[in-house]
Amino acid sequence: MEKLISFLDIDPKARRNAEAIWSLVEHRADDIIEDFYASMRKSDVDLTLSDQTIERLKIEQRKHWSSLFGSQFDQQYFNRASLIGIKHREMGLDAKWYIAGYTKIKFDFSQAVLNAPLPLPVKAGFVSTLDKYIALDMALAVSSYASWLID
Repeated sequence: MEKLISFLDIDPKARRNAEAIWSLVEHRADDIIEDFYASMRKSDVDLTLSDQTIERLKIEQRKHWSSLFGSQFDQQYFNRASLIGIKHREMGLDAKWYIAGYTKIKFDFSQAVLNAPLPLPVKAGFVSTLDKYIALDMALAVSSYASWLID
């Protein structure tokens, strides 16, 4: 994970930006996650999840985003991000749907940043940081898909 963090240039400035991003999107996170699950239910994703399971997943997803943007890149985070990919694979979710869903949430987070009353250079820096953090998180989850297939 440290190599990915270095490769993506997640430096102290990016970490400060990530905290600022969360402060911008946190108040919208519940709506973004709610919209995500509503869209998922309307799509062709072949998953049958109970309402109770979705409610639990919403809570877990919010915790995950908070942890990610808090730059808590410890072993717990690594395990959690990897487990997300493993669980999605066990549920039979094709990686293309995982990536598409992730992109949908990234778009909504980006919109929250772009709609914030901030100078354009600050917004650009935040979107760049958002891309780095999403790439890190997605890379960890998708790599667990691949390792599951190899094992």
